[in-house]
Amino acid sequence: MIIAVTLFAFALVACNNGEAETATGFAPNQEAEAYLYIHGGYVGQAIASTDSDGELSIRLDEAFMPHTLAEVDLDEDAWSEENTVYYVQRGNEVRVAEYVEYDGTTYVGTTVGESLTYVEADENGEPAGNQDLELQIIYGQDSMAHYFDVIQNGGFGIMTEFGGDVTPVTSTDYNQVTKRGSGYWDFGELGWQGNIDAIEEFITEEGFHYNLADMQRLDEDDEGLRRWEVADAVTGATLSDFKDYFINAQMALAQLERE
Repeated sequence: MIIAVTLFAFALVACNNGEAETATGFAPNQEAEAYLYIHGGYVGQAIASTDSDGELSIRLDEAFMPHTLAEVDLDEDAWSEENTVYYVQRGNEVRVAEYVEYDGTTYVGTTVGESLTYVEADENGEPAGNQDLELQIIYGQDSMAHYFDVIQNGGFGIMTEFGGDVTPVTSTDYNQVTKRGSGYWDFGELGWQGNIDAIEEFITEEGFHYNLADMQRLDEDDEGLRRWEVADAVTGATLSDFKDYFINAQMALAQLERE
């Protein structure tokens, strides 16, 4: 799946020999969405739509994965080392609920090296599945779209014990289960949302059919920011995963009809 998505994305950005295609001329009243595994840890969503006049808008978002949604605090009475597992992130141990429920199915977590894996649990709460939950989620467009819908409707929950009550996860340290409007990485000149706004604005104003080779990160400017340049146009975006977001937007835009 990952190879297929990558090949699709590279084929998409290779269109028109790198010449920009303007973000105009779309048929009115339509919408398309696309999903992409971004930064090795999030499900990215891109929605491209047009209004009654054919004016284009882009909306980018990202969903937190189970290893973030299941995070708990050992200082709380309900949690201990006995009903949690952990993974290591930037040298720090992160504790998560051992048992989670996703879309009506119970999964049990275990630490593998410094990583975490959730697999389907059997009737005794023991690992029975042979596929990691996150790999199931990022399998394809449909599974990622389904994940986005499920977690925003309380379909992911945590349990203090196998077979116990499920507590739906409706918030994270960033107040939401997706990043858009959450205040995620809200520091510096732009923060996450400011970067996303800059990418969306660039695409609607400058077009979207560019090659990956057209995208490069510039040296620091007078403000100390390393902005991305696409062809000869400097964007307002500075985040390291600029190309991922741009490709995700292209995947949605490629589905829109032209007049």
